Amino acid sequence: MEIMLSFDVQKALMKIEGTVTSDNAYTFKDKLSEVLESEAVLLELDLSSCHNISSSGIGKLLIFYKEFMSRDGRIEITKSSPIVYELLTTIKLDQLFTINL
Repeated sequence: MEIMLSFDVQKALMKIEGTVTSDNAYTFKDKLSEVLESEAVLLELDLSSCHNISSSGIGKLLIFYKEFMSRDGRIEITKSSPIVYELLTTIKLDQLFTINL
């Protein structure tokens, strides 16, 4: 898994390539923590090159979501691979934030 993270004023841009597994979910958590420590109020997440996300990765995303929302942050998945899109919509995460294919 590779994670690219950049910031543009109050927006964080994160792109994940590969698979988020239980082995590397803490790397994902560390990158999400960088967003929390920044001035960003919007996280744009590009999952177009992400092949799968384990339950550990989804857990880290949900913990981040709760903390980010407490400071009026917003998450948008701008691009998603078909398999990740299906996974996230099946577990109803599209009710928490925007998920685009």
